[in-house]
Amino acid sequence: MPDDPSEKVVEPGGRERRGKVGDVPDAMHRRYYTDDRGGPGRGFYVDATVVRPAFRDHGHRLTADRSDPNAIRDMTEIARHRGWLIVETRGSEEFRREVWLAGRHAGLEVRGYQPTERDLQELDRRRERRERGELRRELQQERREERREGAEDTLAAARTRREDRRGAAQMRVVEAVVRSRITDDESQRRVLDRARSRIADWLERGATFEPAVQGRRHAPERQRGR
Repeated sequence: MPDDPSEKVVEPGGRERRGKVGDVPDAMHRRYYTDDRGGPGRGFYVDATVVRPAFRDHGHRLTADRSDPNAIRDMTEIARHRGWLIVETRGSEEFRREVWLAGRHAGLEVRGYQPTERDLQELDRRRERRERGELRRELQQERREERREGAEDTLAAARTRREDRRGAAQMRVVEAVVRSRITDDESQRRVLDRARSRIADWLERGATFEPAVQGRRHAPERQRGR
C-alpha cells in the first residue's frame, strides 16, 4: 500500500508564531540540503542530488510523503525545538505509530494515534537504550578527565579521584533503580541514605568500583482511552 501523501506532524491550532519556516536545530542545517522548490513549504533533502525531500517545513506543520523513521525522528526534534509541547499526527497507521514513538521519546504529547501494548513496550526499550547511552557517555567523559588529571597529579591522588567518581556513578545507578521501584518519598530517602553511607564506608576502606552502566527501568506508560 503506498504511503499517504497527507502524512503530517502538526502543532494543534496552527499558530504561525510557534512555527517559523527554517527554524530548526543547528544539526539539521548540517544534515540536510534545503530549498523552496518542488511544492509548498521548504524541502529538506538528505543528498544534493535527490529529487524527493525527506520532509517539508510549512511553519506550523511538517509533512512527508513516506514513513521514513529517520525523517520522522528529525521532524519530532524540530517540533520540540520550536516549543510544541503537543503535536497531532495524521496519515497512515505506520507513519502515525512512528510519530507517536519518536514524539513520546522526545517528551512530547502526541495526538492522533492509539498505542498498542507492544508500542508501549517499544517506547520503554527506547528509553532504556537512551539512558544506558547517557550513562556510558558520562563515564567516558569522566575517564577522559581522569587521564588529563593523572598527567598532572600523583598516581595516588588520581586514583582517589577516580574511585570517588566511580562511587558517585554507582550511586546514580542505585538512585535510578530505587526511584523506579519505590514510589513513596520517605522510603526512597531511607534506602538512598543507607546506600550513600555504605558506599562512603567502602571508599574509606579502600574499595574500588568497576564502571557500572545500567538502564533505568521505567514504569510502563499507561494506555489511556481518548
